[in-house]
Amino acid sequence: MASKSSIEKDRGLIRELVQDPRQTNVALAAKVGLSEGSVRRRVERLVTEGQLQFAAIPSAAFMGRPVHTLFEIQSAPGATERLIDKLAGMPEIAYVYHVTGQFDIIAVGYFASSNAMRRFWTERLGHLDGVMESRSVMVLRVAKRAHEWARDIAVDGDEESAWESGSTPGAPGSET
Repeated sequence: MASKSSIEKDRGLIRELVQDPRQTNVALAAKVGLSEGSVRRRVERLVTEGQLQFAAIPSAAFMGRPVHTLFEIQSAPGATERLIDKLAGMPEIAYVYHVTGQFDIIAVGYFASSNAMRRFWTERLGHLDGVMESRSVMVLRVAKRAHEWARDIAVDGDEESAWESGSTPGAPGSET
């Protein structure tokens, strides 16, 4: 396991990248007090380990899919993993979560229209083997997106860190 000092250096790099992901390694090095080579190696390692990802995230509405919908799905016994795999392969679905509670799966989809969402829900989702019950919830307004949480941490830091308890959030095998 990496030392606390090394983890803090990595977090410093990530905080800077969250603020401006397009800055150069030279600029990052000056801000975090490391050499350019050290910054490059650390960023490469963080990407390889899955602790950091780079992505272009367009607006769903701009890309022609303004209807944002959550589907709550209760699966038949033994069907959850198969349903998760089927949903993950559907182009309309952006996120698939295995969850606790009344429903087993939450899927998030983006659609060109409410009619397209309705057809997906009734003609495709409703006909998947293993779906016992489903509900749809159309999103009226997004106040904060998942990737935007990192901006808050980059500015404020995180008060109670899983790193301090010895676990590595998001690392392979850390899921429970």
